[in-house]
Amino acid sequence: MPVRRLNRPFIAVLTGVENAQKTTIGRMLSQRTGWPMMEEAARTDAAVVSGKTGLDDLQRLQDGFITQVQHQVEVSTSSVLICDTGGLVLDMWAREVFGTGLERTDEAMQLVDLHLLFHTMPDWHPDPLRTLPLLEDRLALQERYRKRLESSGCAFEEIFMALGAERLARVRELIFQYSGT
Repeated sequence: MPVRRLNRPFIAVLTGVENAQKTTIGRMLSQRTGWPMMEEAARTDAAVVSGKTGLDDLQRLQDGFITQVQHQVEVSTSSVLICDTGGLVLDMWAREVFGTGLERTDEAMQLVDLHLLFHTMPDWHPDPLRTLPLLEDRLALQERYRKRLESSGCAFEEIFMALGAERLARVRELIFQYSGT
């Protein structure tokens, strides 16, 4: 288990394939604990929303994620910071769509104390950012996420399919376990 650096929040990122309840669980966790949550920047990014995302847009989002986390480390008074997705999601997106990874992905991943890999849910719920309605496609991508996390050396835990309340309890339990909060 990694040792938390002093005087900064413990950073947990909710990561993984689309349709996995990352945002839903993150918001519920933030509301119930008072821990701040960095929203997924892609949800409001003009290029992403317009459907005209290029590799340079993903790199800009990656750089922005790093900057925002570094800023939160400096100003946060909370013991925990929750991130709705992060550097790995952006890098996987770049690799899947453009065939190449992003710069600074290792840096983005190393900023995080715990990656929580959410397993996708079997029932499809459309969303403007989602592109993989077939479960088998999401499961294949989910396996690529798991392999990347295994090879990264970063602390990670898998959040398996379950009811929302069970997933929320598991995420909270893991954050307490790893952070010592």
